[in-house]
Parts: sequence; structure tokens; C-alpha cells
Amino acid sequence: MTFKNFFLATACATSTLFAATVFQNQVGFLTGGLKQIAVLDAAGKDVVFKDSAGTEVLSVKAPEAQPWEPAGKSASLVDFSELNTPGTYTIFVNGEEAGHPVVVSDNAYEGVTKGSLKFFYFQRASTALEEEYAGIYARAAGHPDTAVRYHASTGHTTSVDSTFNGSKGWYDAGDYGKYVVNSGITTYTLLQLYQQNKAYFDTLNLNIPESKNEIPDILDEIRWNLDWMLSMQDADGGVFHKLTTKQFAGMVMPEKATAARFAIGKGIEASWNFAAVLALAADIYTPFDKDFANTCAKAAVKARWWAYTHPTAIYEQPKDVGTGSYTDAIGWTLKLWGNAELFRITGDKVFTDSIHTLKINRKKATLQSWSNSLMLEAFTIATNPEIFEAADVDSAKAMIFTLADNYIASLENNGFGVAMTNNDFYWGSNSIAANKGMVLIHAYILTKEDKYLQAAIGLVDYMLGRNPLDKSYLTGYGVNPVMSPHHRISQADGIEAPVPGMLSGGPNASANDAGTCRQDYAKGKPPAEAYYDNSCSFASNEVAINWNAPFAYVVGSIQAILATGKAYDMSSKSKATYTDLESIPAKKTIFKPVSARNRLVVKGNSLRLEMTGMDGTKKYYDLRGKKLR
Repeated sequence: MTFKNFFLATACATSTLFAATVFQNQVGFLTGGLKQIAVLDAAGKDVVFKDSAGTEVLSVKAPEAQPWEPAGKSASLVDFSELNTPGTYTIFVNGEEAGHPVVVSDNAYEGVTKGSLKFFYFQRASTALEEEYAGIYARAAGHPDTAVRYHASTGHTTSVDSTFNGSKGWYDAGDYGKYVVNSGITTYTLLQLYQQNKAYFDTLNLNIPESKNEIPDILDEIRWNLDWMLSMQDADGGVFHKLTTKQFAGMVMPEKATAARFAIGKGIEASWNFAAVLALAADIYTPFDKDFANTCAKAAVKARWWAYTHPTAIYEQPKDVGTGSYTDAIGWTLKLWGNAELFRITGDKVFTDSIHTLKINRKKATLQSWSNSLMLEAFTIATNPEIFEAADVDSAKAMIFTLADNYIASLENNGFGVAMTNNDFYWGSNSIAANKGMVLIHAYILTKEDKYLQAAIGLVDYMLGRNPLDKSYLTGYGVNPVMSPHHRISQADGIEAPVPGMLSGGPNASANDAGTCRQDYAKGKPPAEAYYDNSCSFASNEVAINWNAPFAYVVGSIQAILATGKAYDMSSKSKATYTDLESIPAKKTIFKPVSARNRLVVKGNSLRLEMTGMDGTKKYYDLRGKKLR
């Protein structure tokens, strides 16, 4: 075949692929779950499903087309939930074959659940990935991190040769950094997935090196990151913000990225985040490793006390560091989250102070993220009604239902059946879809109302292909999956297909990387089409652990709920009761006295706290700890 003919054949194949008038989940539909496809130009026409023998098994009249503004299209949302016999089916619209094969199975989400969790194994730092577990994606060990240096921003003034062991952990995203705040929400989300679906995940095999032990594979994988998080706690209890090089590595394999690695910064964001995650870990690991669980509980309390006594220790990116900053987290939401988790496992009222002084309410309901953890506290309180006060439980439920019901409302007259609006399509839009699914699953747990579970299924369908690009945003899964993510390993390993199980960031109407990609892939397109499957596109096609985790949570929860016929039992009490932790300090908040590097000054006729950083910069705070401009 000549180059010209090859080009024409490829172009025709691509054209056919994207000309599909049926947009659907390309992986599979659960036998007992909601089944919908979006069909263009089909109103009033027969949509027929035939089995592998060519026999018609179901015919549905396509309803009137409805718009979905983010797609810039109108579609008929065809419901074929009556098709509840496992098998592979072909779609015919008005007598003509259309769309992709429709797979109906009792375990339709199990593959993507395993794949999205196995991604974390592929992101492991400080170890080689063996062929037995990684297949063609086996690679040499990178970033041992056994001799991590202290950046001046940590406050360490010891010799430049002083180091610590910060090994293990997961690479954060397409880069090789390890960041506590992003790692924290990721770990918490996966711990909740296990906590709420133990019967299913106790036996789910991920084919990782620890698969032959007696601990569930998902907990073994999470433990790899928890061990690293524990290493990031300083002797005084404060937690370092991140472990990275000073600048991003090039597009090379991990073993080729050999620049010096540093612990950078130490602040309340990482410390509160750490306290919340390690408290939950203490509860969950108690039946498997009591000593490790105790270590987690004590570390959580120690981090919480440091954060309480250093209220103005807000992380700011050092001038000589160019890796991800993860700044501007909302500190009071982290404080609430940390105290809620600690109260749940201890019952000590010292931890309820912030819950009552910073009352949660539905007006503050905001989708969870690494920077805003208010909904994480709501999840914890709402699902533990026997532990928290009734008024707090009601407030937490109100927050969850406020968001979940808004998502349900957005499905009215929605031709794609996707609870996403124009405003959701910014950097990491697929994480918005996945995190919305997490809210909906919690609403389902609280009410057992099918509408919430069905809306979550619609978001999964969107991420796996029911979108105007006919694209499965999970690498390695679907007929038309992402092929060129912004992910250093996938770019440098010489393998055509990227590492499987990674959720792409998704459409981004701002196209923040248009200059790097030398094209504005969002120009003239509706928000849900503002996507570029190219490794240059870090703003629409990067991957990240905090995007994969809520995706795994949603698909794993739906699979577990429909496979077992049960949702999380909220009456189940914690197995971990830490009532005698010697490290729980006094009952009152005692702020650290002003040190030699801090001093009280008068500015503008008001008393202020002047803090001088390790780099000589000065910052000013009022006496309540609020930073002044």
C-alpha cells in the first residue's frame, strides 16, 4: 500500500468512527442497571437490538430529541433497560446498523474497576514493575527516594547533606512528583470505596505483587502510598507539602529522571489533610495490622496538633521550585474534615470543637476537590449517624442532597442524559463527572432511591463513550479510547498504546495549553468537544491520581452494589476505637508562642504578626491568623 492509499484508508476509518450517530458506553452495561444511548436524527424511528444470531430481542421507539448544551447537539435518549439478558448485541436505527457492539453483563464494570485501580500500581515510585504484574509495561525502578533532601522551605536548617527516607508512594500525574494534598484526597477516596463495599473488594484480585497475602489487594495498593505519606511527617508532627525535584523532569522514563529530590514546604494544608486520611486508615487497617493502624492514628493526632498550633503556616511555592504548587487550599474545610475523621475513631470531644464553631450547611455545598474538602466531612458525618450528633448529621445530609438534587434536575430534557453543564468543562472535567458520581452514590446510600444510582451510571456512560466525541476517556478500554495522554511513562516507553486504566482529564473549554499545542482545539467548539488527544495537551489530556480515584469509586461502587444487591450499611460501627491515645493533647487550642523568626508589629495603627520566611520574605497576619494582602 502506498503512503497516499494508507493515508486515505486511515482517514476514512477515522471519519467512519467519528460519524457515528449513536453515542454509547463502549465498555458494557450492567444486567440490572440503567441502559441508555444517545442517538442523533432518530426521533420517532425504531431502535432495534439484535443478538449475536441476528435475532431481534428488543425494539424501542426513539423519543423526541432534546438538547444537551455542552454538546451543541440534540439527541434522542433511548432507554433499553428491558434488555437484561447477558450477551453482545448490535444496534439498528431505522433498519441500518449503527453504533458499537452493546455488551450486557453482570460484571460489566469489573474490568474498568480493576483497570482504574491497577493504574495506581503503574504509578508506583521506588520500585521496578515486573512483567508478571505489569506485562508489556514492565519497567525499571525509578526514584528510590531513600535520601531525600530538605528544601529550606521546610524550616530545616541542618547540613545540606541531611536527608530522610521518603520512598514509595504514587507519582501524582503525568509528572514524577509526590504531593501530600492531592495524594491525600486520592487515598481517602479509595479507602471509602473499600469501606463501603468490603464484601466485594475483599476478594477482588488486581494482580499486584501482594496479591497472594491475606489482605485485600485494594488495601495493599493503598498501603504503598500510606507508607510514603507517613514518611512525610516531620519530627514535630508537621507534614511536608510535597516531594519533588525543583523543576519538572523531561519526557523520560522514571529511571532516567535522576535530578535531586527534595521535601518542600511544611504547612497546615498537608498536615490537616494527612490527619484526616491517616485517621480513616487507622480504622480500616485495624483488622489486618493493628500495629500499623495504631501508627496511623498516632500520626494523625500529631499532625492535627501541629496544624492547630501553627495556624498561619500556609504553604507558598518557593521561588526556586517549578513543580506543581497545590496552593490555595481552603484551610477551614481541611480542619473540619480532619477533626471529623479523628472524632469518628476516638469519640474524644476535643475534635468536635471545629464542627460546632464552623457549622456546615447546604449553602456551603461545593463539589469535593483537593482544595476544598467540605464534602468529605459531610460524607463522613452523614454515613455515621450513630457517632455524630443528629443536627450535624442533618446538616451533612442537606449538603449532599443539595448537590445531588441539582445534578438530577440537570437531567430534565437532557438528550445525552449526562449531569454536566457548560460550567463543568474546565481543567480536569472528567474528574468533575467522577466526583459528581461520588456525591450521587452517597445520596443513594442515604436514601436507596434509584434516581441517584441511575444518574451516577449516566456519568460513567459519559466517560466511557456517551459523549459527542464518541470517545472512551479511559485508556485501554472501549472501541475508541484515549491514545496519547500527557503521561511521561506512556510517552517514553516506546509502546504504542498508553498505560491502561488512566482517566484522561477531558474536555477543557479554556484550552490553557493552546500555545504549547500550537492550536486552539476549543475554538468554535461546544465545551464537551474542547478536547485534544495529544500528549502536548496537558490541559485536556493529562492523567492524575485524584481523577482516577473518584472514577474507580463510582464504577467500583456501582458494580459492587448491583453485584451484591446491597449498599453500605450505615449502622455498622467502626471497629477501631482509640480512646487511650497518649498523644491527644490538651482540650483547648494553644497557639505556638511567637518564635525568634516571628514578631508582633504595629502596621496601620493595628497590631499584626510579622512572619519572616526561610528565604527572607515577610508576610503579615492579623491576630486570628488571617493573611493580609
